[in-house]
Amino acid sequence: MGARRWSAAEEAVLREVAESDLTLLSQMHRLPGRTWAAARNHACRNGLALRAAEVWSPEEIRLLKKIWRGNESIKAAVARLLPHRGYLAARAEAQRLGISGCKARTGRTGYSWVARACADVLQDGQRLTIDQLSERTGASCSAVDKALRKERGITFRVGEWARLATYGDHAGLWELGGGPDAPRPPRKASSVANRDAQERRMIRAGQGNPFFSLIKQVAA
Repeated sequence: MGARRWSAAEEAVLREVAESDLTLLSQMHRLPGRTWAAARNHACRNGLALRAAEVWSPEEIRLLKKIWRGNESIKAAVARLLPHRGYLAARAEAQRLGISGCKARTGRTGYSWVARACADVLQDGQRLTIDQLSERTGASCSAVDKALRKERGITFRVGEWARLATYGDHAGLWELGGGPDAPRPPRKASSVANRDAQERRMIRAGQGNPFFSLIKQVAA
């Protein structure tokens, strides 16, 4: 089945974003079922210049580096020195320049910064688990999980599910975008899960064929 065609209403949203000071990320709730990466790519293919795609000038980059070297909170410094860019855009550019990890933790009260940091990491269209986002942002897994679920369906969604271990459950791979999560694969039936658990116990005890699962997959 091919990709869903873009409707006239969706095209109008992209044009409005391109013609305003709005960022695409802030308007993704108006494009349910679309991902940030897909919307960005579609806009580019149709010649729509989005604010997030603007090139940073040498002077702006100099100010950005000054912000990350200073003692002032990032949010406050961006509002003062780069008000036309905004906090999310500044963090994303700092990450691309490789300076985002050099800033001391100042002004981080509460968990609002966690959602912004996750959005920065996901801006290139990749999909990551909560554990991977925790590693990239420096926030705890609990804080990342709480931030993602708070803005689920608005700013973030599960784009796909992946089994990270042979016998483990499926983990959500999160991405930027509004709308519902991708359908979750069904869980194993209890009889199958019990059989697999027994097979693992036999293998650990030196019994059974360690290649039995692979043989079943090939024979299926």
